[in-house]
Amino acid sequence: MASSYIPASLSNFISYTLSSEPRDGLNPIPGSKPLTLEAAICPPLVYYVALLFLAPSPPSAVDTVAVKLLRNALAALAGFLFFRLPLAYHVPQSIGLTYQLGLVGLYGGCRVLDAFFISPYLFGHVPRRVRYTHKPRARDHGMANEKGQPWSNGGIESSPRRRTSIPSTHSAPKAAETAKSTLLSPNLEPPPRPTLTSRISASDMLENMTNESYTTLLTDIFSLSGPAPVPVTETATTESDWPTSFADRASWALELEFSMRGVGFTWTTADVRHSRQTWLPTVHNRVHSILVHVGPTLLVSWAIIRSIYVSHIAPAEHTSSSPFDTALPLFPHQFLLTAALGAFLMAAFSLGHSLFAILLSPLAPRPLSFFPPLYTSRIWDVTSVRGFWGYGWHRLFARLFLVYGVWPGEWVERVLTGKKADHPADIGKVVGGFASSAFVHSFAVRGVLGGKWADATGEAWFFAINGMAVVVEEGVERAVRKYRKARGSEEEMRYDGAIGRAWWIAVLLWSGRSFARGWVKAGLVREMAFC
Repeated sequence: MASSYIPASLSNFISYTLSSEPRDGLNPIPGSKPLTLEAAICPPLVYYVALLFLAPSPPSAVDTVAVKLLRNALAALAGFLFFRLPLAYHVPQSIGLTYQLGLVGLYGGCRVLDAFFISPYLFGHVPRRVRYTHKPRARDHGMANEKGQPWSNGGIESSPRRRTSIPSTHSAPKAAETAKSTLLSPNLEPPPRPTLTSRISASDMLENMTNESYTTLLTDIFSLSGPAPVPVTETATTESDWPTSFADRASWALELEFSMRGVGFTWTTADVRHSRQTWLPTVHNRVHSILVHVGPTLLVSWAIIRSIYVSHIAPAEHTSSSPFDTALPLFPHQFLLTAALGAFLMAAFSLGHSLFAILLSPLAPRPLSFFPPLYTSRIWDVTSVRGFWGYGWHRLFARLFLVYGVWPGEWVERVLTGKKADHPADIGKVVGGFASSAFVHSFAVRGVLGGKWADATGEAWFFAINGMAVVVEEGVERAVRKYRKARGSEEEMRYDGAIGRAWWIAVLLWSGRSFARGWVKAGLVREMAFC
């Protein structure tokens, strides 16, 4: 009788949510089961408990054989549960969530291995906390895309260099080598813990609603440029000691578990390291970004995706094994769908990043409230494929690709070529990084294609082509610079930027067709179109 009082639409929604039958278009791995609450909670929970024992003593009770064995056993169990998650379970209501389950499981398992076994035992490194201090500075110039020397161990040890453009790709390998060797050195002597007296958090520096006109605030938020971010001088300093109390250790473990880019710790990814002269986005800045930039981009790109799917792809899905190729003309539909998917994903990542930054801003100055820019360069400032992946795209998986792709790739190149450890191994770095990215994304999409690796090659080809493009463009750039230098010409010409922009856009659009083809085959485009 009670069900008669429930609206039909709500009843259908509840039935759909609780259903264990895979939705249309989802082909889970054979033998996998619908995801349960305990299966979703156990991996991060066991990982967190293990992290409570990761930081060295004090207290001295942590530095015992029994505790270390318990810690490693918990870590091994957490890693196993993470890796098992996408192999044994699927989300029957959603293709996209099942895809993300693959990313979460693989990322989580790799992260556990890195934190508990690779970094401590191979490099003698356990992440230390980094404290950020922000002091107001004069607004001496416009909003610039400033990037300074990469710093390591959490702190800035030399005077920063201020740039208003993306650094040359020639300096990137050396900077990365320096950061890597410094970060992993077990003999680092970090500076003492800074005091909190002069620290200004993001929340402290927000404009006070009661002190400014409501009309002016709305005008700023909805204007094209938006509210002005706060100019600050940032100092990042590594703590010299470890958490001692249980509360501090619990906080340390929680912050490390949720820090994908290593923010607040010494294994911070390269995109977070910038010059001391920086800008602190306020909550108003992030609201403006969502309303004026991210929101419209999401709506326009989604409308294009849905229109192409409904008018071209959907009618051909039951008659073709590859509707992307048979139903869509190369120009403009394939390129348009590829561009729309890229814009949608970029905007979706930005939306999630801004929303979490707004929600967690009251926790400042804790590291959980610190959200450095997700994209460190405006897209129109990018002039190379390497620049796009290094500065124009997010680096949420950068640590995973570094540990499991870049470092092994460098090692292989040095073994094959006989290079010394202090010599850059650029080709191995690039190939290893993109190969690891190709595997991670193929592993995730495999989970919605019945576990068939042969059908999950779309994204793999996309990343493989981009890796080759980076190697090619680096070789061409070096040859052109050498040729110009031999002729006595300037190494950089005014038209280089235009050529670089045309090059990376062409590479992304052409190779992105493999990405879009894979998402059409996996049913992800269908779900994005709400069909």
